[in-house]
Amino acid sequence: MNKRQTDRGTVCYAPTHNGFTLIEILVSFSIVTILIGILYATFRSTIKTSEAVDQDADSYRIARIVFYRLAEDLNMFNQEAALASSSSITTPFGALRLRGENKSRFISGSNYPDDTIAFRSLSLPPVLQGFAVPDRVEISYSLSEESLIRKAQFRDKQVNHEVGESVLGLNIRYYDSKKQEWIEEWDSSATEGIPFAMEVTLIVKVAPQFKEKMFRTIVGIPLAGAL
Repeated sequence: MNKRQTDRGTVCYAPTHNGFTLIEILVSFSIVTILIGILYATFRSTIKTSEAVDQDADSYRIARIVFYRLAEDLNMFNQEAALASSSSITTPFGALRLRGENKSRFISGSNYPDDTIAFRSLSLPPVLQGFAVPDRVEISYSLSEESLIRKAQFRDKQVNHEVGESVLGLNIRYYDSKKQEWIEEWDSSATEGIPFAMEVTLIVKVAPQFKEKMFRTIVGIPLAGAL
């Protein structure tokens, strides 16, 4: 304590300081720590939400690509009726116009549809791009591991490529106009004509949580009765 002598006596002054006490430092540190924790939790939550949105967007993208490509191939299949029926093309499925098989497979103890489909269509092979003359082609869709593979068998070569990744299951049903019902398989060698529509169901894995999303669409075949 500081003292100073005056005419009125001795005056005492309380000590002064410019620093912080230990308690003040601890309280400030605690507040900063809490704020950092809140900000970090908010940041992690935002990142997880963004990742979930991106993963869902990827699954929708896969489904759109698969449905679009299959519908495009089937539309070319419809146009085959306008051409001469004779063709020297040799395909793994002989002269069948459309064959759909109903199968299943197990992944991590779960059962998933593993259907395949093959049909004759028209296409422009890569070597003929830019020419107006289409070529006959045998197209098939099947699953390999978690990829949906499209195979195109031309006269002299086969072209394979992945249409969609992270696909766990593929299920296709066919609408029989004579029976007026959906059936699980189709074989043009046993059933006259082709189905009027196909119901396509995709089961897509949403990584990395291994969640599943199911997508379904109906692909119409308006010229089926002409084949």
